[in-house]
Amino acid sequence: MSIAVLDCGPVRVHQLQLGPMSNYQYVLDNGKVAVTVDAAWDIPKIRRYVEKKELRLVAGLYTHGHFDHVGGKFPGSSEGPVQGALELQDLPLYLGVRDIEAAELQTQVAASKWHPLKEGDKVQLLGDDVQIWVIDTPGHTLGGVTFWVEGNFHEACGEGLMFTGDTLFLKNVGRTDLPGGDPSSLQRSLARLSGAVDGAQILPGHSYDSPPKRADLATVRRTNSAMKAAMARFPSPPPLPWSRSKVEL
Repeated sequence: MSIAVLDCGPVRVHQLQLGPMSNYQYVLDNGKVAVTVDAAWDIPKIRRYVEKKELRLVAGLYTHGHFDHVGGKFPGSSEGPVQGALELQDLPLYLGVRDIEAAELQTQVAASKWHPLKEGDKVQLLGDDVQIWVIDTPGHTLGGVTFWVEGNFHEACGEGLMFTGDTLFLKNVGRTDLPGGDPSSLQRSLARLSGAVDGAQILPGHSYDSPPKRADLATVRRTNSAMKAAMARFPSPPPLPWSRSKVEL
């Protein structure tokens, strides 16, 4: 397990590289409690890591419902399932509302166990000093979401943290040829994300573009050809649901 830790002040971000598909799984903590983002591979190892840090795991956040992010069976494979959300269902689990049906089939975690997320929701799991906003970002899947995390952060964490799953990698984007994928929807999502502040730190769902493991949005806008194409096609996307967007709300 490869680990990188980013100390933002009121929150620490632990970027864990696990599994055979170069997934980034995240642990966010405020010094007392922790939440995961896209925890799918080797859940016991993640739990041990959190316990070793003397933290209490309180929730699991998921950007979308594919097996390498929520767990479940490899599509078309006879191999055993990825542990994922099934091993975390003792905790509150959060996922975009339009991906819950697929996640239930994928993971065998009942729909009633998932907290449905929609555009503009604010998930307050790490205390009053850390806000987690939900942005609908369909395209890679029907109900994909991005998490925007903000607070009074140290300079190293820029102007906020953006957990993009497979919607946006540093130099590429997630595929759209799987069920629920749609190229035009993905471009609209990318155009919306491009409206965040320059210093937003992009924390993707895979390490295909590593090194580096993260980048600021200004760099991604400049170097990611898929985002540039989306910005050209949709130059005036709807505003983002938080106060630090470049767009006046």
